[in-house]
Amino acid sequence: MIPMNCALTRPRTLIMAVLTLLAAPLWASGDETATTTEKIDVFGAGTLVVPAEFKRAPKANNIIEHEFQASAGEGEDAQTARVTMMPASGGVKANIDRWIGQFSGPDRKTVGPKETQSGGWAVHTVQVSGQYATRMGGGPFAGGRMVRHEGYAMMGAILVEPEGDSPRRRQYFVKMIGPEAVIKANSESFKKMVTSVGQ
Repeated sequence: MIPMNCALTRPRTLIMAVLTLLAAPLWASGDETATTTEKIDVFGAGTLVVPAEFKRAPKANNIIEHEFQASAGEGEDAQTARVTMMPASGGVKANIDRWIGQFSGPDRKTVGPKETQSGGWAVHTVQVSGQYATRMGGGPFAGGRMVRHEGYAMMGAILVEPEGDSPRRRQYFVKMIGPEAVIKANSESFKKMVTSVGQ
């Protein structure tokens, strides 16, 4: 004869075992999601590895090919920055000068431009901080109103494809723009991402 306390314990043990088995895949799934990176094809000649902490975001316009969101801080102190990617043209120096020109003020600081190599790709980077000016609204024939953001920063990269892959070496722009604290917190992830193109 089975003691009464054993009869009561066995069903409880079975229930706990089943719950543990059901919960295990859910925990594993959460861990996998947290470490998932995304790969972006660049002209079929290179691949950008986007870090897991950069989250997909809606594109602000159709010119942008991909848009992500970088963040820093928690709760009410949380801030975000835009990470945009797109093919473009116009020359490396001219575009970097234009990006720098979007920042002003006595506190403006510029680091770069700097050129590095990644598997035949030329990676031109620049970092700027200060008062950031951009236009909001408008349309094809109207520039919209000028909006100025204090304490902003930008990390920009122009990726130039290896020689021989195209009659003209195409350019791919990657930028991260937002509050300076967010840019600083994500600067190493951004650098690692843009230099992954030729690896």
